[in-house]
Parts: sequence; C-alpha cells; structure tokens
Amino acid sequence: MAQDLHSYADTANYLIHQIENKKSLFVSQPLSVMMDSLKISPVEAITAAMRKEDFGKELGLYFNWQDNFNRKHFIVVLFDSVPPYTTLFPVFYPAIGQGGSLQSILSVYRPLIIKDVLVKDYTDDEPVNPDVHY
Repeated sequence: MAQDLHSYADTANYLIHQIENKKSLFVSQPLSVMMDSLKISPVEAITAAMRKEDFGKELGLYFNWQDNFNRKHFIVVLFDSVPPYTTLFPVFYPAIGQGGSLQSILSVYRPLIIKDVLVKDYTDDEPVNPDVHY
C-alpha cells in the first residue's frame, strides 16, 4: 500500500489529479513548490542518462517499492539545467554499489526549475476509485 492513501488505485488517482492535471502549477517553478504540495512522499529518486551531459535532467520519483512495474507509482520530473555530472553523480552514487539517500538527492534538486512533469500511465493498474476525489 502506498503510504496514507487507501490503495494503489487511490495513489494513481492522486498522482493523476494532483500532479498531472495540475502540472501547470509546477512547470517553471522550483521542485520545492511541487514537493511541498504533495500529500504523499516519494520513497526513492532515480535518474537515467546515457550521456554525462544529460545526467540528472530526468528525475524519477517513486512512491512505492513495488517490483511489479504495473503496480509501481512514479512521476518523472524534467529539468533544462542541472548541476554538472561531477557534482550529481556522487549524490546518486556516493560509493560503489551504494545508492544515494533520497534526502541528499532532493536537497540538490529542490531549487532546480521544472521543465515538465510526467505521470506514469496507469491503464494497467487497478481502476481508480470513483469515490475518492482530490
């Protein structure tokens, strides 16, 4: 179960209605604006990039530890400008085989300006609960 919400479907409903449908409130704002508005907290932050110059421009925020992709809840936040690779890489990977802490990663990203916010497509998940409104 994802934090305080009632089910996986409720978490999906929340992310769709409070993040995706209101992303205009967050684009061109620091990440801190979106983070401060969330009713649920991410449990993990990841980034993926093939080239050093793109490293960290996509930040995946995960809201559960679910291994099954269809039941995983996440958003992807895009940034135009991020600190250099030499600064970001040690935040995500402070030691060989060790991932960086969520708090360390978010502390670097909170002041960065959001370019776009993408919410996972939940069509394969449980149907959203029509009785829960956000």
